[in-house]
Amino acid sequence: MNSTDNVRNAFHVVYKTYENVHKLMDYTKTIAPEKSHYVSVVDKFLRYKSDNDFAGWFIGDFILIFQDRDHSEFENEWRDGPLYVMEIELYDEDSEMSNTTLPCIRLSKFIYDTETMQGWSKGCSPANHWRFFDPLHNKNTMQITVKNDFSILTPLNQDYSHRNYWDVEKIITKQIPLMDVTVDNVVDKIFATFDSL
Repeated sequence: MNSTDNVRNAFHVVYKTYENVHKLMDYTKTIAPEKSHYVSVVDKFLRYKSDNDFAGWFIGDFILIFQDRDHSEFENEWRDGPLYVMEIELYDEDSEMSNTTLPCIRLSKFIYDTETMQGWSKGCSPANHWRFFDPLHNKNTMQITVKNDFSILTPLNQDYSHRNYWDVEKIITKQIPLMDVTVDNVVDKIFATFDSL
């Protein structure tokens, strides 16, 4: 096989992967209100994009945000309760091929003070991806406790939390293999995991 075939095949695989990720995200948003008590609170998925950094030309991480529909809604359309984050991570340029846990789905519960959330503006730009991306990626800023297969993170520095995480008070996160999720088990794998966080 020559270089031309390699490039064409690689892009075919990426295209098909993106197509499947899109189907999974759309399906998850659609069934959330039907099969669980969660609702999607951001229309578009969050992601890292950049014209100046070629790593930003390729999307390796997709984030959806949900909240519990039973929690009361503020004027800014956020709800009085945690954010539940579904992050599909395909690739991490920092760990490249050494990261055997990828591709994965990281399911996290971001807990904030009610007053803090009431001060947020409506909506969330897709560019806010970095506020929710892999809570474990910057271990120097969080106290991390591992319980069973969950990680519990609390900011070591509230100023850092304010600048980078919208004043998050605590994050509880769990990682599952992407390939373990099917159309038949999305409710159990995603929403039941949210319930357990």
